[in-house]
Amino acid sequence: MKTYKLDDLKAMAALDKSGCLLSLKYFSKQLKAAWGQANQLILPEMPLPSRVLFCAMGGSAYAGRIIKDLYSDEAEVSFEVIDDYDLPKYADDRTLIIAASYSGNTEETLSTFSQALARKIPLILVCGGGTLEKFGKQNNLPTYVFDGEFNPSKQPRLGQGYMIASQLAILAKMGLLKLSSGDFLKALDFLEEKNKLYPEHIPQAANPAKQIASQLEYTVAVLVAGDFLKGALHPVRNPLNETAKHFADYFVLPELNHHLLEGLQFPKEVAKTHKFVFINSTFYRNKIKLRLNLTETVVAKNGLTSQIINLSGGSKITQVLELLQLFGFISFYLAILHRVNPSPVPFVDFFKQKLNVKEDTS
Repeated sequence: MKTYKLDDLKAMAALDKSGCLLSLKYFSKQLKAAWGQANQLILPEMPLPSRVLFCAMGGSAYAGRIIKDLYSDEAEVSFEVIDDYDLPKYADDRTLIIAASYSGNTEETLSTFSQALARKIPLILVCGGGTLEKFGKQNNLPTYVFDGEFNPSKQPRLGQGYMIASQLAILAKMGLLKLSSGDFLKALDFLEEKNKLYPEHIPQAANPAKQIASQLEYTVAVLVAGDFLKGALHPVRNPLNETAKHFADYFVLPELNHHLLEGLQFPKEVAKTHKFVFINSTFYRNKIKLRLNLTETVVAKNGLTSQIINLSGGSKITQVLELLQLFGFISFYLAILHRVNPSPVPFVDFFKQKLNVKEDTS
C-alpha cells in the first residue's frame, strides 16, 4: 500500500506548534459564535446609508470583499473595500464605515477610522481588542469585540470566521443585505459535515484537501472563479501565501478572457511551473459557466495543466464558506509538504519591524 507524507501525523504535529489545524477545524464554531454575538450588538438609529465602506487590511478585509460580490446583484447599497490609509473624498454622512481589525491595532485601519471620526461619518467597529476597541469605548461607538476562543493559533488569518460572520450579521440586522439566521445556520451545518472530510486522521486517499495540496506542491497555483465567488478568491489566495509560504495568484471571469488567454505562451517554462485551479459553481450564470469551460480549453491548448473544484453547497453563502474552509486545509497541508511551521510569518514580521510599526497587519 502506498504511503503519503501527509499521513505522517507525528511529523505533522511536530511542525504545527501553534495549533493551526485546530483553528481550521473550529472555522464553523467561529462563524456560529460571531453570528450570535454580533446579533446582540446594540446599533444606534441611523438613516439607511447609500454605501458601505469596509476599512480593513489583509484577512480583516475578507468579509468586505466577500460581501461586495456575494450581494452585488441584490443589495440596494454599494459596498467597497478601503485597504489603504485614506478615505475617499466622496465618503460622507450617507456612508457607513465598518472599521475592522483582528488585532485592533492595524495602522491603515486606525488612520481611516480617525478620518471618519473627524468627518462625522457613521462608524461601526469590529475587532479583537487593541486600540480600536479603546477608541470605540472613548467615542461611544457600536463595537463588536470577539474573544478568539475558537482560534487557538492566535493567527488572525485563521480566525476570520469571527470577522466574516459578525459583519454579515450586522449588515443583515440593519436590513442592508438579506440573510436570515436560519439560512446562515444551515450553511454552518453543511460546513460541519464537510469538516469530517479534511482532518489529519483522514488518509490522503480519502481526503480531498490532502489530495489537492499534493497536486499543487510543485506548481504555482493560478485560481480562477467568477460571479458571486470573485470576492472569495482573495481570501483563498492569501492563506496559500501566508500559511503555506506558497506562491499563488488569482484571476476573475470574465475579465481574464480579455487578456490572459494571450499571455500563456511565454515564457515556455510556464507550462511546467503553473497549474490552473478552476472553481466551479452550479449558481454561476450560464455565460460564466461557458466561459469557465472555454478558458479551461484554451489553457489546455497552451500545454498547461488544470483541475476543477466543484462546490456543492446548497446556497451561494454556503459555497463561499465551503471554498474558504477547503482552502484553509489545503494551505495547511501544503505547509506540511514544504516542511515548514504554518503559523509564523517571518517576512511580514521583518517588514513590520523595518517600518517600525507595532501592529498586526490584518
